Amino acid sequence: MTFGKFLPVAASVGVLAALWVAIGSANALVLWVPFLSWALVFGAGAGKLSRVPKELIGLVGGTVAGVLVVYLAPTFTGFLGGTLALPVLIFIAGTSIVMLELTNWFELAPAYFFSFAGWFAYLYGGFAGGTDITVASVTMYMALLLLGTGLGIATVLLRKFWLDMMKVPLDQRQTIFDKERMK
Repeated sequence: MTFGKFLPVAASVGVLAALWVAIGSANALVLWVPFLSWALVFGAGAGKLSRVPKELIGLVGGTVAGVLVVYLAPTFTGFLGGTLALPVLIFIAGTSIVMLELTNWFELAPAYFFSFAGWFAYLYGGFAGGTDITVASVTMYMALLLLGTGLGIATVLLRKFWLDMMKVPLDQRQTIFDKERMK
């Protein structure tokens, strides 16, 4: 892939990112969350739209796991103590997520871990309007993840549009990232 042929693709991503930041800032939205799921479209799904349903399942599953850990922490603290409760809950969640890799529809472990970790940053980083779990905070977090997935889909479509328009042969459409990912 040459610089000149890839520049419109890169500029399109830059425009999408800038638009999101401008719109999100103007509406006091949390800017970083969509970038988790946007990147995931490529990092875990290789930019293949056929992987998006699994990504969405993983994003929801990771968020649910994060919510459950926060919800169950006081109960586990009651019988395990403050030192062991969180590690035990994280062990259960982490083991469960990795075991899901043995299934077909639930196998995209990176999606679970991205949204799981992101949920803690969102909740305890002061982005959820408090540290209590509310329907509104979970809904907003999931909406932001969904937005990021939408931006990832838009990126895939824009990349195809530009490369088709410039008549770049299919065998010449790979970046270094694409080539290394295929090894």
